[in-house]
Amino acid sequence: MTLVQRARWVRLGRRLGGERWLFLLARALYHLRIEGAERIPTGGACLFPFNHVSQPADLLVNALIRRKRPDVRIFGWQGWEGENPLEHFLAGVGEPDPESRVLRAIKAQGLSAGELLRARTLLLQGGAIALAAEGEISWDGRLQHPLAPGAVWLALRTGAPLVPVVSSGGYDLQPRWQMERIRWSGRLVIRVGEPLRLCEAPVRELQEGVLEAANERLWQAMAGKY
Repeated sequence: MTLVQRARWVRLGRRLGGERWLFLLARALYHLRIEGAERIPTGGACLFPFNHVSQPADLLVNALIRRKRPDVRIFGWQGWEGENPLEHFLAGVGEPDPESRVLRAIKAQGLSAGELLRARTLLLQGGAIALAAEGEISWDGRLQHPLAPGAVWLALRTGAPLVPVVSSGGYDLQPRWQMERIRWSGRLVIRVGEPLRLCEAPVRELQEGVLEAANERLWQAMAGKY
C-alpha cells in the first residue's frame, strides 16, 4: 500500500467512525455476537491470545480488544516483500500511526527473538499484547494442539495475565484453502474468557516441562470457549 493509498484509507475510516462501522457491518452480515467483553482489562499488563481462523474473524477480534485497550500492540505477519495486512487494516479504521501498533511475525517463520523481547519489555512496562496463539491459520477451523509457545513464554517471563479471546464461525467466512475469497454471510461469535494467570511474578528460568504445562493450561482455557 502506497502512502497515498494509506492516507485515503485513514480518511475513509475516520469519516465512517473508525471501528464502529466495522462492527455495524459485521452484525448485518455475520449476525455478530460478543460475549464477555467486560472481561477485557482497561489497564495494566495483559496478553490477549486469540484463535487464528480467518482474516475477517481476526480483524474483528483485534478491533474488539482495541475498544477497551487502544494502546494494545498486535503481532501481525509480514510477508517477504514487507507487506503487512494488519497495518493496512489499522490505517483503514483510522489509526493515526499503525506502524507503532504492530509487532512483526515473519510469514512461515513465526515470532523472531527480537520482537519477543520487545513484547516482553512492553508487558513489563504495563502494556498489552494481542497475538495468534496457534501461530498459523487453522486448516480445519479447530483449535490447533499444541499451541505455539510465544503467548505462554511471554506470560511466564512477565507475570502478565492471559485473557483468551476465541471466535467461532470465523473459519466458514474464509477457509484456509480459499483465502482469496471472503464470504459475506454467516454467523460469528466472539467470546472473551476469564483471565488466566500462570504465575504471580516473572519467572527468571523456565524449568523443563513448565512451558509445556502452561501451554496446555492455555489450550484448555481456549478450547472451553468453542
